[in-house]
Amino acid sequence: MQGTAPTEGAGGADAVTPPPDPGTVKVGVLLARRPGELGEWLADAAAFEAAGAHALWVDPAPESKLDPLALLAALAAVTSRALLVATPPASEYPYEALGLTLATIGRLSHGRLALAAEPGRLEELTDLAPGSAAFRRLPGEPAAFERLDAAEAAERWIQTPPPEGRPAWRTALADAVTNGAGGLLVPAGPRLLDILRNPNDPDDRRDLQLAQG
Repeated sequence: MQGTAPTEGAGGADAVTPPPDPGTVKVGVLLARRPGELGEWLADAAAFEAAGAHALWVDPAPESKLDPLALLAALAAVTSRALLVATPPASEYPYEALGLTLATIGRLSHGRLALAAEPGRLEELTDLAPGSAAFRRLPGEPAAFERLDAAEAAERWIQTPPPEGRPAWRTALADAVTNGAGGLLVPAGPRLLDILRNPNDPDDRRDLQLAQG
């Protein structure tokens, strides 16, 4: 989800500028960390992209024994627009091999690769993958990241719990605007997919299955 920044009203310098529109807040979906059937996991990701997600974040749990970069490569083949975000493991890739892997994913995704890490680690990664989007984890805020947007302005992304319904989602968007956040990171789930697909429906649809995408 993405919109445009508010502009000054037509009344000139003394006009009241409208408040920021929650519709300008981007949505990043934190995909399931312990996927069962990977085909369904990929279908879920494609469904979220089709519903308007700006970014798909990959962070598999250690016990899943899944490689986040291999998952990004698979996502690149089934998506076409959303940023594909992950933090490469710190010690599992030799420097040169990691660079080749990141370059390959960048080409598969047509430039949609995005890397997320602590500041020092992020610099190493972006040196290996020049041109990729970069999300810097904010010190002291483990659930918050910052990136440069297309206008080279700092854009803050914050993690929020899955919405319990549309009123809670509208509140989360409004709070993001109030707090100066340009993006929300939200765990994947059927309710979130339904809200993104049907933002103006009055009631939640509990019959929705993620992989229907």
